[in-house]
Amino acid sequence: MGRIQILSPDVRGKIAAGEVIVRPSSVIKELVENSLDAQAQRIDIEIHDGGKKKCLVNDDGIGMSKDDASLAIERFATSKIRLIDDIDNIGTLGFRGEALASIAQIAYVELETSDGKQGTRIEAEAGEIKGLFDSHRPRGTRVKVRDLFFNLPARRKFLKSSEWERRLIIDTVKAYALIFARVGFYLAESKREYLNLRSVDSVEKRIRMLFSRTIAECLIPVDMKIGSVRIFGFFSRPDFFEKHDFHFIYVNSRPVKYPRMYRSIIETYQNPKNPPAFLINIIVEPQFVDVNIHPTKNQVKLSDERYIIDLLTQTIKKNVFARLTGFKDTSAAFDARVPVTEIGRFVQETVVPYDREKAAIPTVHDSDEFWQLHDMYILTQTKSGLIIIDQHVAHERIIYESILRGRGGAQRLLFPITLELTPEEYRVYKKTKEMLREMGVEFKEFSSHTVVIDSLPADAQVNREDILGMFSEIGELGNLVKEKSEIAKVVACRTAIKAGQKLSILEMQSLIDRLFACENPYTCPHGRPIILKFSLDDLASRFGRT
Repeated sequence: MGRIQILSPDVRGKIAAGEVIVRPSSVIKELVENSLDAQAQRIDIEIHDGGKKKCLVNDDGIGMSKDDASLAIERFATSKIRLIDDIDNIGTLGFRGEALASIAQIAYVELETSDGKQGTRIEAEAGEIKGLFDSHRPRGTRVKVRDLFFNLPARRKFLKSSEWERRLIIDTVKAYALIFARVGFYLAESKREYLNLRSVDSVEKRIRMLFSRTIAECLIPVDMKIGSVRIFGFFSRPDFFEKHDFHFIYVNSRPVKYPRMYRSIIETYQNPKNPPAFLINIIVEPQFVDVNIHPTKNQVKLSDERYIIDLLTQTIKKNVFARLTGFKDTSAAFDARVPVTEIGRFVQETVVPYDREKAAIPTVHDSDEFWQLHDMYILTQTKSGLIIIDQHVAHERIIYESILRGRGGAQRLLFPITLELTPEEYRVYKKTKEMLREMGVEFKEFSSHTVVIDSLPADAQVNREDILGMFSEIGELGNLVKEKSEIAKVVACRTAIKAGQKLSILEMQSLIDRLFACENPYTCPHGRPIILKFSLDDLASRFGRT
């Protein structure tokens, strides 16, 4: 007998099931997607032991006839596609015909459904139908899954605690509840209610139901349509730095993991210490997105990925960084199942245009009065409260953007700085001198390891120790030493105004005006906040007035 054998149908089924169903949250995901595809308006979910003992999903969707129900747990049985060409035009969440079949292979399943005319109940175990009965339930479908991985003990052993699995289920349901705002969702375990979300007419209202007021009020709505691509969502203001778990990416209303898209958003925000809060839904023609690259369907590939990422980046810059806006309650609604042409655009209120070419710079300060606190922070009032600016990182941002745009120029030093470099510092100097010269740092070599600096970037505030520290810091960049942006960060930090340096009123005003001419005036190149805002309401609350 040969070494190579064809696996039995039972083994093949279990292997395939393990690719689709990884843990209880996978069961919930697949069943919720089926309910949404069935046009459900209400989805009730119950779990036990973090979903390991029981996962139950009940909906009021269109249901199935007896004939359809008897085929539902067969592999590759689906109502979503028929021909190979249909894969290029998928408009539903499910389409592979594997979800129920995979679940039934590794659990006890009870399926009860009705199309409003006839009710059917099916009991299945390890992929086989054990009973087929008539039912009197109303229209909709109820799927009960018990003892997940009962016949794969090794797989069950790798599941985590009930608390951990429950949290994953809650996060999964939240992801769908956010984008399908017009659907009501209920989630409970052992009579403890975790989610009870009524149907609402906008994603914005659903956000306010699921997340804190702090998150909701930091968000700026974005709705942009260019050609056949629509980018809809919410992004946090650049001055929002709190920790959170609000980061959702959807493609055609499908929750997905898209690392490149995530990185582009983080980079547009200049890599802050804490990532921005965002919910983004990218709507494209179905033929331009491949949803068939993984059995779990939580990864997709856009055919024109670079173009769409560029659009996303420009959308953030235009709507978040180049405008000052508030998160106002609007009547505009977005629902994942409503065609794009039928959806009204969000109205952004109190928008101040940003036109750097005409030098119409919007400043957040409304007063010519400035105060310097401990020679470190600049305070000024606004119509709505108070802002505090860190003078060092503000100047750092100004110099950094000036260098990258090539607009900074160089200023010749009245007294050139002579440096005796260590072998390591000299090595760094030789490696980066051309790039530093482009940034306005010009050298002359006199002897081995002795250089004289006679020019620095315009507006630089440095001494000998700063320059030596600059070489030391550049030397620590490793392979990043070839990146102009990384060198620019070091130069900007080392040449910026220092904490403890006293500024005149005119210097403070000039610094603030130049800061708000920057593309990103809210974070320094290393991601630290530049500005803190305190509204009159915040202050009144602190003093117990409200």
